[in-house]
Amino acid sequence: REHMPLRRIARPLLAAWFIGDAVDALTHPQAHVEMARTPANNLLEKVGMEPLSDSALRSLVRLQGGAMVVLSLGLALGKAPRTCGLGLAAMYVPPAILSAPVGRGKGTKAEQGTQFVRKLGAVGAALLVAADTDGKPSMAYRVHKAKVERAEQRLKAAPTA
Repeated sequence: REHMPLRRIARPLLAAWFIGDAVDALTHPQAHVEMARTPANNLLEKVGMEPLSDSALRSLVRLQGGAMVVLSLGLALGKAPRTCGLGLAAMYVPPAILSAPVGRGKGTKAEQGTQFVRKLGAVGAALLVAADTDGKPSMAYRVHKAKVERAEQRLKAAPTA
């Protein structure tokens, strides 16, 4: 419990990163749409579907932005932080991959590389939050311990011959 004050500061700070990007997606979706258009349509083409319209892509960008705001607020407020961290990491992988410096997008290759590394760092930080048990034993440990205790009880209760 000695790290509790650190968590109370670190989680909202991490959430601020995701909230900033999510609010940008909500208020200025076109830049996000342009980044997602080609990869999304290539994926849909591979599975035999029609490309998405700009309107549909804009709706998806805003939907993801809204979901990220909700998850970020949950993380900032300490409400299901592990679940929120895992959700943020999962939702942020596609934007991180799309920001990879492969020639598309705005800015120099160095600027794109910096953005890519920052987004990967945010995914890593969210994964750390998802793995943080707040000093409590993990679920796997608790399940294993319960199985061992149950087996020991059965041995004690078993009649001896």
